[in-house]
Amino acid sequence: MDTNITWRAILPTEAWSEFDIWFLVLINLLWFALWCFSRHTSNKRFLQLKHSLNLELERRRKVYELKICQYEDYWHELEAFHLKHQNDYQNVFLPLFTEFNNRYQAAEAAQDTAAASLATLWFSGEIQQVSSINNTELQALDKQTAVLTLSAADDVVEILLEIQQLYQALLVVSTGQMNKLVAITLSKDYQAVKFIGEELQQVGNQLQQSSQRLMQAIRQDLLSF
Repeated sequence: MDTNITWRAILPTEAWSEFDIWFLVLINLLWFALWCFSRHTSNKRFLQLKHSLNLELERRRKVYELKICQYEDYWHELEAFHLKHQNDYQNVFLPLFTEFNNRYQAAEAAQDTAAASLATLWFSGEIQQVSSINNTELQALDKQTAVLTLSAADDVVEILLEIQQLYQALLVVSTGQMNKLVAITLSKDYQAVKFIGEELQQVGNQLQQSSQRLMQAIRQDLLSF
């Protein structure tokens, strides 16, 4: 009994009660639990963010690769179109016109109106066949242009539409002038044949210049992606 009294006597007056001690322990446990929860939540958010960024990077990589493939396909088509049609005057129009003119002149010299009509019909059929092939190529290019305009940069789209108008004009000019060749033959205005070649060459040069601008715009688009 004396010992208990002595022990109580040496305790400071501010000594904590048992309730205070347990309350402090409980508070610390709550803080520790809160810290663990916060750490777990932060890690979970970090993993979610990392996963989201990885998905975004993968998406952008696939879009980038898709754009490259689309640009390459379009460029190859455009280059093939240009190479094929840049010499249409020498390789297509002049041979057809020469053949038609020879047939027609021979029929006219023989005063054979039936042969002259057949020559005209043959020439018209050849023009129609050339126009049909050109329209098929035109539709393929138009389709690729429409696809590219959905994802290309604004400056690229502007040049794409400009090129679309130019190769449409090239085929319109070529087909239209081909149809005039019959009248040229009948009128014997052979200087007009030369004018056809000059007009086609002018449109072809504009198409080539626009193609070079397109290549530069595509490079900028890919570099800024």
